[in-house]
Amino acid sequence: MTTSKSRILQLVKRLEVERENEYEGEATAWINRDIVPLPPSRRTWGSWSFVGFWLLTGFNISGWTTASSLLGLGLNVWQAMVSVVVGYLIVACAVVANGFVGAEWHVGFPIYNRFVWGVFGSFFPLLMRILLSLVWYGVQLVFGGKSVKVVIGSIWPSFYYLRNTLPPDAGIQTNDLIGILIFAAMSVPLLTIPPEHFRKPFLFGSIIMTVTTFAIFTWALAKEGGGGPLLSHPSQLSGVKPLTEGSQLGWAMAYGVSSTIGGICAGILNQSDYSRFAAYPRAQLVSQMLIVPLSNVMIALFGIIVTSCAAGFYPDDGLLWAPYDLLRVVQLRGGPGARAACFFAGCAFVVSQFGINVAGNAISGGIDLSGLLPKYLNIRRGALLTAALGIAICPWKLLTGSSAFLTVLSSFAVFLGPLTGVMTSDYLVVRQSKLRLSHLYMPNSGSIYYFAYGVNFRALVAWIFGVWPLMPGFVNAVSPNPIGVSIGWTRCYDLAWPLGFVVSAAVHIFLNKVFAPMGLGQTDEDDVFGTFTEKANTMHQDAFTEGDYAD
Repeated sequence: MTTSKSRILQLVKRLEVERENEYEGEATAWINRDIVPLPPSRRTWGSWSFVGFWLLTGFNISGWTTASSLLGLGLNVWQAMVSVVVGYLIVACAVVANGFVGAEWHVGFPIYNRFVWGVFGSFFPLLMRILLSLVWYGVQLVFGGKSVKVVIGSIWPSFYYLRNTLPPDAGIQTNDLIGILIFAAMSVPLLTIPPEHFRKPFLFGSIIMTVTTFAIFTWALAKEGGGGPLLSHPSQLSGVKPLTEGSQLGWAMAYGVSSTIGGICAGILNQSDYSRFAAYPRAQLVSQMLIVPLSNVMIALFGIIVTSCAAGFYPDDGLLWAPYDLLRVVQLRGGPGARAACFFAGCAFVVSQFGINVAGNAISGGIDLSGLLPKYLNIRRGALLTAALGIAICPWKLLTGSSAFLTVLSSFAVFLGPLTGVMTSDYLVVRQSKLRLSHLYMPNSGSIYYFAYGVNFRALVAWIFGVWPLMPGFVNAVSPNPIGVSIGWTRCYDLAWPLGFVVSAAVHIFLNKVFAPMGLGQTDEDDVFGTFTEKANTMHQDAFTEGDYAD
């Protein structure tokens, strides 16, 4: 019995995160090298790194179909694009505002929430974000697999007609599953690259995707000789009655704005996971304010116009919303030259899916998991675990149609808008950008971020106030049989992310004014972790072993 126990303890010890050099301290239940404030040597992202990040993660299949999905609401092309523009202008402001913590104090999402929710309360938003990373990794995995299918089909066209050996309730064809598994296998080596080394991959991938999308856009316009029938007669093609005027049109556009934000609200939430790699605080500021709306609006416009053009020269194939469907039809309708073009275009979309899925989902999940279990998980292990669980949830069953997908996006916004409002208002307004880093790693009452029993109930109350007005409309929207709620609750749900953000931020500021927490304005007298001076190039051993930080 003693021998078995000893072996188990030895195995558990071996699973602990190892030190990379002699200067690093032992990882504990509250800290490791990947969630400590980053030293200067690991802060390698300049302004152009953020440009490359957003070009690569913006020029992808989800971005391509953003505006197209809004046509199902009864909007025409230009009304949908107005919704997208407004949505991404809001996104740009939110991304920068929520990235200040990372850029200025070099801590990520798991640590950000320790001073907002308390050292124990922080696990609530952390678990929520980890769940989203798993779901989004799986969803983007499907899109990556379909892009791989195009690449294989351009070499061996018979792959498109491969006999399906899966049962009908599997929700996927054999050739699609093969594409997904290949894409997942190709992603594994990329998951082991530390985020501080992403600059060159971002540059390489963003150039490829920019050239490819412009080429497809130019080709479609030239082949159709104009913008296509979707621009002038959207309802005839989509089969949805158009909304021409009045409050219905206004609220449909408002819902379009909220849905646009909902599609990226998970990325807004943990922006500090990436801004913490900024070489200097302003690196994330101007670049993201410009490139976030520009890149995402551009790819949405390209997607909807190319789809419109394709409806003109391929009228018998329906609306080809997704680029992988378009490329398949192009290959089937064209000759050898079309096969070659589809091969290279398919490869480009595979690269774009690597960008959004590896950097945007798997690495994000890895950072958050390292904050959940820092003694046993670092970014690399967490990313691999995210990837494994992301495919285990059978994500292809989540993608049953554009309307269902929009509902899922808006559902995320119901919970994440208020969460982002609490976080942003706490740092920028309540604390006025002042933090005491050492106390973020102290799981006891000695920390000013311990609050009551390790939980900041101000944040919880503010978050609830932001969520509850959205819940009746949310339940009505996601229920198989609508429960029937008043128009007022529906309108609240239509404004999910913006309304939840504003309400929770306002309530959080009010509660902190009335019940001010201790330690406001305090900072460390010493640079405890070498965040700004990089003592001995790493964290000090005593930062791990002193009683305040030990598990």
